[in-house]
Amino acid sequence: MNGTNAGGTSAVGNISGHRDGRRLIVISNRAPIRVVHENGHERIEPTVGGVGSTFLRLLEHHGGLWIAWSGGQKTPARLLLPAGDPRFALIFASLSERDVSNYYYGMCNRGLWPLMHYMISNCHFSAAYWKQYQNVNRLFAEMAAAEALPDDQVWVQDFHLALVPQMLRERRPELPIGIFWHVPFPPEQLFRILPWRGELLGGMLGADLIGFHTSAYVKHFLDCCEHVMGLAVNRESGEVTVDQRRVRVGAFPLGIPADFFAGLAASERVRERAGRIRRALRSQIVVLGVDRLDYTKGIIERLAGFERFLENNPAYHRRVALVLIAVPSRTKVADYALLKRQLDEQIGRVVGRFSSEGWVPIRYLYTQFNAEELVAYYQAADIALLTPLRDGMNLVAKEFVASHLSDDAVLILSEFAGAAEELTEALLVNPYDTDAVARRLRQAIEMDPAEKATRLRAMRAKIDDNDLEFWSAKFLRALGEAAAPPMESLAGVSVR
Repeated sequence: MNGTNAGGTSAVGNISGHRDGRRLIVISNRAPIRVVHENGHERIEPTVGGVGSTFLRLLEHHGGLWIAWSGGQKTPARLLLPAGDPRFALIFASLSERDVSNYYYGMCNRGLWPLMHYMISNCHFSAAYWKQYQNVNRLFAEMAAAEALPDDQVWVQDFHLALVPQMLRERRPELPIGIFWHVPFPPEQLFRILPWRGELLGGMLGADLIGFHTSAYVKHFLDCCEHVMGLAVNRESGEVTVDQRRVRVGAFPLGIPADFFAGLAASERVRERAGRIRRALRSQIVVLGVDRLDYTKGIIERLAGFERFLENNPAYHRRVALVLIAVPSRTKVADYALLKRQLDEQIGRVVGRFSSEGWVPIRYLYTQFNAEELVAYYQAADIALLTPLRDGMNLVAKEFVASHLSDDAVLILSEFAGAAEELTEALLVNPYDTDAVARRLRQAIEMDPAEKATRLRAMRAKIDDNDLEFWSAKFLRALGEAAAPPMESLAGVSVR
């Protein structure tokens, strides 16, 4: 295949390297592409959305490496990308079946994911899970240590690889290391239930910079460092002192590629598709919910709120339809299979209870859409109803706003989503309060057009200002500052 190098030796020397300052090493659980084998040929397809695309652009700009798990697909050990003009290498970590079972489905999905989202009843911990989590993190750290050049900077992604920063620092102490936490971080009282709480915090604190979505998550993390680890914390500067090092901790709210979504929304093809969706629904008012099928997303609670709205507002029967898009997720995990059954049963009950004269109150789509299809649904909707019980950010909320260029829609958003800290003009709601969800739906339906436009324009301005490119540049700039030695320590030192 063009652009690939399947050998085990480093191909870094074949890449022109620096485009702008330091090379970048990105480390993540999953790879941003997949290799498709078809008719004896191979082709590369992207597997991630805006965030992954941004990192690909960063690596093309800076040069460097992306180290990731292939997701179980058959791949060469190394790819040089882009094909034809390689500027960085994608290196695949090889995980065994035991690794995948205990590290990914076990520790990550049954242990850390529910803990980070405050879902204590869904947490399952075991020593076998933790041992494999350590082993996989060590593998990633060793790969990065072997590949990194002295002037590289390293950006670790998410809770799957929390131990990598410290493991990598032990091997390559000269490297600037940052980690971004893409999920919430729980309060100290909840975090304490993790049997390996000290080890996890210690792993993260191997970084020079730790980024979270919101100031609340920063506070929770600093509380844990101070009270669980007994470390000195400077809350004013957002710094933790550990092993005579200062680790900077800050809020970096994740953005979206706003121009990309606005461009799709303006295209004639998407507008025509939105019109077809709207006509097929045959509903005066369209309410939209889009989520991965996950118990943290509040889908069951959303349906309860919509049902209460129908109970309290019979005048809106046959005028309102809820389109529920649920993207299949982690189908091998028992908690997710149970949620799918519960959702199917609840939808069937509400549809059976309220349908009449050809009107069906809920359209349920259990599938995944590409960006163009999704933007068409955003545009077809009058209201987005997004009710996560806990969410690191919720990019769907931002995508919905960016896609409504006509300023004629309303966003109802859970107050427990990270995006609620930014998008204060949304109609915020407690997803556990069924009556409040019903009231917000009626408020959104009856809102004056001028108020809709004012709220949506204000949110779009924030999204445009803090887009994905701004977010990544801000983090890398802060990493460079955090990794630089204090000026007083440079006295009398010869800097190479």
